[in-house]
Amino acid sequence: MDMTAQLSRTVKGQEEIFNHGHTLRPKHRQILFSIGDGISFSELRSKLPNCTELETMLNDLLQNGFIQAQGNLASAQIAAPDTQAAPAPVSPAAGLEEVRSYVLEFMAALVGNKSPAYRQMSAVQDKAGFDAVLPMCRKVIAAVASPHQAAEMEAEVARRMAAS
Repeated sequence: MDMTAQLSRTVKGQEEIFNHGHTLRPKHRQILFSIGDGISFSELRSKLPNCTELETMLNDLLQNGFIQAQGNLASAQIAAPDTQAAPAPVSPAAGLEEVRSYVLEFMAALVGNKSPAYRQMSAVQDKAGFDAVLPMCRKVIAAVASPHQAAEMEAEVARRMAAS
C-alpha cells in the first residue's frame, strides 16, 4: 500500500465504532479506532509498529467497507470499494424539503437522531431556519464523525440547493 494513502472511516466504520453491535475482531476494531478522522498509511504504521499484519487487516477493512482510502493504491491488493451511495440525481423541482431530508439522513447515519441538531433540523420549515441550523449540524458531524464528512455533507447541500 502507498505510504501516503489517506485512510478514513466510512459510515459503516463509524457505526462499528460508535454503535453497540460490534462485528469486527478486536485487532480490526483497534485499527479502525486508530484511523480516527483520517490518517496516512505511514502514520498508522508508526502508530501501530508491532502490528505485523497491518496491511492485510487494512485490506480486509477496505474490502468490507469499513474504511476508504484516497491516494495511489496501485500497490494495494484491492481497491477501496465505493461505500457511499452515489447522490441521487436532483430534479430541477427539488426543494428545501429534499435537501433537509438529505441532511437528516446523513446525520442519522453518522451521529444518530438523538442530538439537538437533528431535532432542530427536523423542525425546520423554511430556508431561514435551514440556514440557521445547518452550521450546527456541520459542527456536530465534524466533532462526532469527521471534518471530511462534514465538508462532504455541506458540499452536497450546496449542490442540491443550487439545483433547486
